[in-house]
Amino acid sequence: MGRKFEVTSPSAGPARHPSAFAPLANRAFLGLWIANLMSNVGGWMQTTGAAWEMTSLTSAPIFVALLSAAGTLPMFLFCFLAGILADRFERRRYIILCQFWMMGVAATLAILAFFGLLNAWNLVALSFLMGLGNAMNAPAWHAVVPEIVSGPQLRPAIALNSAGFNLARTVGPVIGQILLGLVGVFLLFAINTFTYVGVILAMRAWKRPAEARAAQRREGFIEAARNGIAFVRGSAMLKAIFARGVCFFVPGISMGTLLPVIGRFELGLDEFSFGILYAVFGVGAVAGAMMMPTVNRLVGADRANIWAMGTTAAAILIAALAMTPLVVGIVVVVNGFCWMTVIANNGASVQMALPNFMRARGMAVHQMVFFGSMVVGSLMWGKVANLWSVQAALIASAVMLVPLTVLAASIRLPGTGVPRG
Repeated sequence: MGRKFEVTSPSAGPARHPSAFAPLANRAFLGLWIANLMSNVGGWMQTTGAAWEMTSLTSAPIFVALLSAAGTLPMFLFCFLAGILADRFERRRYIILCQFWMMGVAATLAILAFFGLLNAWNLVALSFLMGLGNAMNAPAWHAVVPEIVSGPQLRPAIALNSAGFNLARTVGPVIGQILLGLVGVFLLFAINTFTYVGVILAMRAWKRPAEARAAQRREGFIEAARNGIAFVRGSAMLKAIFARGVCFFVPGISMGTLLPVIGRFELGLDEFSFGILYAVFGVGAVAGAMMMPTVNRLVGADRANIWAMGTTAAAILIAALAMTPLVVGIVVVVNGFCWMTVIANNGASVQMALPNFMRARGMAVHQMVFFGSMVVGSLMWGKVANLWSVQAALIASAVMLVPLTVLAASIRLPGTGVPRG
């Protein structure tokens, strides 16, 4: 039988704004944050190495788009299944198992690269398998964050997680492309293989609260799926947040999808400059995470998201019309800032609207919407670039984002009475 759930608005409660770094005073959060940072550095070394390798194997933009889509498609296909599993089983052990899976995929990439056996199709296939590991891991990871920090520190903690990811996105590509120029892509994949060890050790060291384990309900698989779907369908708040996300992510992914083609063929960058171009997105994203508490305090989280969407549209259009390394670099920084704003605020709002026993499933649906939108956008803009040009794809995505920003601003979030844009 279906269960009726009450959803609380994430805007409820006292308006407290702790420091952006306050969650780092929590030793458990700090340990996991550092381990995850190191793992993400390795992951971004691998991502940029794979993108460079793909442009070495083929110059067709559609293959670069396929590589991007293959890594994100599993989030759409398997994330809800992963959310059910993470809500049914002990989350700490579940996350450790996922780390071993991703370690195995990275090791396979390293072995194939060492023996010169990589080609476009097995690179896409292994990207899919790595995405599968991320898909199975993500709902559980997002669900344990509120078990480590809670209350007013949750939004800064989510922003710090995103900042760590994007700090890795700043450092990883630069290190990766330096090593790529010196020793080849094999070493990038090999290093990433060992970065998962830190997360495994940190997760084993964390003592999960007994009340968190007790809060998980031992539902049957079918019942868990049915209740998860019923919860999301019954939550006007979650549906509004998801609708706004789709409006941004489908057109907004164009720059990120086509960045390898832009860097390699439109701008003619070498390995090191290519890594810098990837890295500056992380610079903008880290800046966005650090400034997010202040921006949210001044204009509100929802209005900040709408401004970020409009700014992204303008930035992409500028890049399309003035395709130079300096302009593209600045646009990528701005995109990083805007993406961080939307992702962190949406993620925090979703988590704050979910009870612990439903958190992994609810976050799984959030991830499905996020990554499903990115897959659609990646394939769409890759196809447009393949048929016409990179500039045509960027212009089309920027134009598409303008009315979708207006639509997102018109979507009412329950409990506010007016659009929170």
